[in-house]
Amino acid sequence: MIALRWLLPGIAAALVAGAGLRGLGATAEAPPVPPPVQAADAPAPAQDLPVLQVHRYTMAGRIRPLLFWIGRDDVGIGEIVWRGADGAVAYELLIGTDAAKAPRGINRWGYVLEDSRPSGTRVLGVMTTSEEATLTDVRREADEGNRRGRFKAIDARIASGISRTATETIETDRDLTVHDKAILVRQVEERLSSVPPKETPVPAGVRPGFLGAVAELMTGTISARRAGAAALRRMKGHTIAYVYGRNLFDLALTDVESITRQAGAPAANTWPVRASFEIRARRSGARYPFNLEYATDGALAGVPTLIQYQPRWWLQAKLTLNAGTASASGGLTDATSPRTATNPLR
Repeated sequence: MIALRWLLPGIAAALVAGAGLRGLGATAEAPPVPPPVQAADAPAPAQDLPVLQVHRYTMAGRIRPLLFWIGRDDVGIGEIVWRGADGAVAYELLIGTDAAKAPRGINRWGYVLEDSRPSGTRVLGVMTTSEEATLTDVRREADEGNRRGRFKAIDARIASGISRTATETIETDRDLTVHDKAILVRQVEERLSSVPPKETPVPAGVRPGFLGAVAELMTGTISARRAGAAALRRMKGHTIAYVYGRNLFDLALTDVESITRQAGAPAANTWPVRASFEIRARRSGARYPFNLEYATDGALAGVPTLIQYQPRWWLQAKLTLNAGTASASGGLTDATSPRTATNPLR
């Protein structure tokens, strides 16, 4: 039921998401977000960077057929991966329904990778193509079924003030699910390697990716929260421009406030804030709001603990951070564990 038309502008329209840093969480201890790049070399694939942190989420969804909301928990998943070494940082965001759990087997998902190096930034994205405008559209597509998959894909390289972007719609022999991400990404990279890229100029000061822009604003709110209530209030209205493929967007922090830690929340979730963001597409004028909640101190500082988005008047999506967080080795650990040498952000 959760249509991923809202995953990311350009891959879908807007995000839901969470990137921050620290698993994409961002803190004063995190590596700084790379500035707009000037070198011409293409970055290497992110897989050559070590995994520093993984955070996983459970998706819940609500629909409003008429006057009342109807909800269901655990209809999908989210995952944020942070890689980094030697001045390079890479973010991966995976969000989607789980066809085995979602009503009527709805299969909507997307994945985006941002890999920033001193030499340049690479953005790789893929998502299912369905763009339902109404609840009736969702039901009709689910009833019709489709054994084949159809995905939109993008591979952009941003360097020297230019975004070189290859895009393609890819069909697969079966309707790949969120659990088939690795398979689809390999197919996308192979297909797009032969697609001639189109060039778009990137103005000075424009960030080379959406996830990095979110991380930068989150870092600002964390520093402000530590400085006091007045500093946090002054963060409202801060805006960062970024490029996605061939299009320019503005990411605005429309509101941010301190909140009380909820009962049952991890003890590491200290000094939490709720931040409201809005993505603004320069070309179309479209706006896409979303909300994040995250700690500004402690072991979970900069990690989105709650992600909320309402892509349609009749549809709401919420992702909640799972109780454990995966270590670099892939095993689950206590989210309140102390910092370790292998993870400088903990």
